[in-house]
Amino acid sequence: MKSIKKTQWEASYRRKENYIFYPKEEVVKFLNRFVIKKLGLNDYQYILTPHSNKKVIIGLDFGCGIGAQTILMHEFGIEAYGLDISEEAINTAKNLAATKGYKDLINRFLVYDGKKISFPDNYFDICISESVLDSMPFSLAKELIKEIDRCTSQLAFISLISGDNDKFYREYDGDEIVKDKHEHGTIQSYYNYNKILNLISGTKFSIKWIRLIQEIGINHRYLYGRYYIVLEKQRWVREKFWQLQV
Repeated sequence: MKSIKKTQWEASYRRKENYIFYPKEEVVKFLNRFVIKKLGLNDYQYILTPHSNKKVIIGLDFGCGIGAQTILMHEFGIEAYGLDISEEAINTAKNLAATKGYKDLINRFLVYDGKKISFPDNYFDICISESVLDSMPFSLAKELIKEIDRCTSQLAFISLISGDNDKFYREYDGDEIVKDKHEHGTIQSYYNYNKILNLISGTKFSIKWIRLIQEIGINHRYLYGRYYIVLEKQRWVREKFWQLQV
């Protein structure tokens, strides 16, 4: 397996480059549209049906960073777990959960070894992996999406940077070593639609929903784009799993 650049990511978090305290708007929309709609402080309407033998939805935040999205899932009434390769990030995530009074969430932040997700097959109903699978070589992302597929029974939300930006020609799809100070030495993998299809080939996921959202700078000219994707496990696979749980 190719390097996941653990040393470089630890250094990045020590420089506090990825201390993102609030979840992305698209992650909030994913939960509210596809998983569980929050109607009040403690009032929810389930859109997604939990495992047949469980009463709550179980979610994984893969590449959780300092835990903002894991905490968001927790606030939606989801039993959430956060995994990250950076011990610095995980320690910060635990402290952040503690400051919010979410004591039952603290021990669900775990350091990831970069290889196998240490949970059984189909353990999670959903997985969120926001700005993660594009921060590594494509060949490694292909291996890790299979791990996400293995342990996720229903939906996965991923986001991937588009090569359609001001640095490369339209829909560039290569891998680059980051030379800027921010995330220095890590890998940035750029995507187009065909590369997305290649990424999920070999898994049981299909694309349920996809958007390419672009930002265009006016006074400081730039173009930036990111794909937001909801992946769905094939229905017959879910039904077969649930039958085995009865």
